[in-house]
Order: sequence, then C-alpha cells, then structure tokens
Amino acid sequence: MIKASHPESAGSSPDEPRPAARRGTRARPLLLGMTLGLLAALIAVVGVALVMRRNRPQLTEAVYQAAVERWDTHGPRSYDLNLELSGNRPGKIHVEVRDGEVTHMTRDDIEPKQRRTWDYWSVPGQLETIRQELEMARDPADSFKSKAVTGMVMWAEFDPQYGYPLVYDRVVLGGDFEVHWRITRFEAMSTETSNPRK
Repeated sequence: MIKASHPESAGSSPDEPRPAARRGTRARPLLLGMTLGLLAALIAVVGVALVMRRNRPQLTEAVYQAAVERWDTHGPRSYDLNLELSGNRPGKIHVEVRDGEVTHMTRDDIEPKQRRTWDYWSVPGQLETIRQELEMARDPADSFKSKAVTGMVMWAEFDPQYGYPLVYDRVVLGGDFEVHWRITRFEAMSTETSNPRK
C-alpha cells in the first residue's frame, strides 16, 4: 500500500540531509568571496613589489659592499641628513654628525632620550642595518620566527659619490615586516665650519 505524503511535512524531517546541504550552499559564496579577497590582496602585493623592482635595483651583496667601500673611502666625517621612514612605523628623522659622532637626532621633531638610538640613523648605522638584513634574507623564516614567511626581497640605491643609501626597501613575503626609507637631504660639511651642539 502506498502511503500518501503530506505536503506540510515534506523536507522537514530531521533525518533528511537537505537542510544541511542548503547551509553548505549558503556558505560557498562567503568562502568564495574570502578566497577572491585574499587573491586580490596577493596580486596587489606582487604588483607593488614588481613596480618597486622596476624602479629600483634589487640589492646584492656586491652592490652593498661597493657602497660601504665608497663611504669608508669618501664619506664625510661631518654631515646633516633628513630621512623619511615609511612602512610599519613611519616618521621623519633628522641627524647631525660632527667628526664621526652623532651630536643631534630627532624623530618627528622630538629628540629621543636614549642616545644609543641616535647612531641607528647615521650613515654607518643605516649601512649596518642593511648588512644585518642581508644576513637575515638567507633564512627569513628563522629570522622572523614565522613559518608563514617565504622570502625576503630588498631594493636599494646608493649615492654614487659617498655611498650612503639614498633609498632602501625591504619586503618580507608572507609577513607584515616592511621597511622603507629614503634620504631627502644630505649635506656634507667640513669640520672647520661645523659646530657641534652643546
């Protein structure tokens, strides 16, 4: 004997898999949207990296060493420089060096109380930072303590006369550890005409 089905109970049995299938179907657009969003973000990062690469030479050990040699040979002992820092911690930095010693330094017009931070943005300090990051690039996942990090790319331009870094960019693939800086003003001085701050 054939049992008549009741329209009001059709598809409402808790044993039927259809409602679950419908819930999964509703989740698909959300998952698809998230996937497309991540893909768009990845394309944007790669696009920025390609633009940067096209505009600036990728940093190599040989280029870095040549810049260090120029600075060691021709770099002035006294100079002022202004620098713009972007990335995770943007800011504007001013450094005054007299006879090889940082005598004044500000970040966003504020002088840091800890003098040990002053040397960081002198030319030797910048060159030392780049040297350390070249070493970190050999094993970036270990350097940044993150398995998500898959690589590290650096671009730099150095002054052809003195060797100081005109522009430096570091992008960590798979991590939010970007650093970008550029020197907007560099003025070499003779020690005879420059007076250190008291």
